Amino acid sequence: MYGIEEKVYKNLISYFRNNQYIKKVVLFGSRAKGNYNYNSDIDLGILCDKKYKGTIAQDLDELVGIYSLDIVFLDSINKEIKLQIEKYGVEIYINI
Repeated sequence: MYGIEEKVYKNLISYFRNNQYIKKVVLFGSRAKGNYNYNSDIDLGILCDKKYKGTIAQDLDELVGIYSLDIVFLDSINKEIKLQIEKYGVEIYINI
């Protein structure tokens, strides 16, 4: 899914579902647009409880294995990234 190994993708979704502090996750960047290559990173926009940002980022970095991960938090993004997410983002998890 989105050029991410099925096992890694399922592990990410499982983590989101089992973490009560994560409210929304949006995939953006080349993987969302479909123009990724084998070494493209995984760009995630996350809405979560502010107190757990560091823990969530660390946990996700361990989950993705060989992939490079770029996380932005949706409550504190700049205008350029916000526009990119609005235009190309794919909501992969929501719990609002």
